[in-house]
Amino acid sequence: MMAKSFKGIWGTFEYIDDAAAVIDELRKDEMDVSALSPCPRHELEHALGNPSSAIPFVTLVFGGLGIFFGYSLPSWTSMDWVLPVSSKPIISIPPFTVFGFELMVLLGGVSTAIAIFVMGFVDHMREKMPDSDAFKSYGRFSDDRFGVVVRCDKAGADKAEKVMKKFKAEEIVREF
Repeated sequence: MMAKSFKGIWGTFEYIDDAAAVIDELRKDEMDVSALSPCPRHELEHALGNPSSAIPFVTLVFGGLGIFFGYSLPSWTSMDWVLPVSSKPIISIPPFTVFGFELMVLLGGVSTAIAIFVMGFVDHMREKMPDSDAFKSYGRFSDDRFGVVVRCDKAGADKAEKVMKKFKAEEIVREF
């Protein structure tokens, strides 16, 4: 699956409220919008419509598998090599809990890291970001500025530029 090159417009904002207002207005027009921020901010997440992720589900499933295997493997081993000690039960839950907990953390953590990498790569291929030298060399999105990226055609870019100017965009760049 080859990704298309970016076609659209991007702008920079000094204040988060301006960036969030632009995102709100552009989403009302059903435009494909992304936000760039130096740190996670709930204002931008709310403006983007609280996008959901499958990562918590992946963590839950693999953590549950870790618990399952953490109890079933020692139980199976205990039934295969029975070591009777006094009158204690062969399969005992308390000593297996440590192993179950550790496998839950291991499988949940590793699967989460892999899911973040895979889903991030898929998202990067699906929703292209600007690939111009101006965007690549602009380092203030990780420092002190907020960015709004809009993937659109030339007619949509005119509308997006008008909205960005309305909310005091510091810089607006078109890429077609």
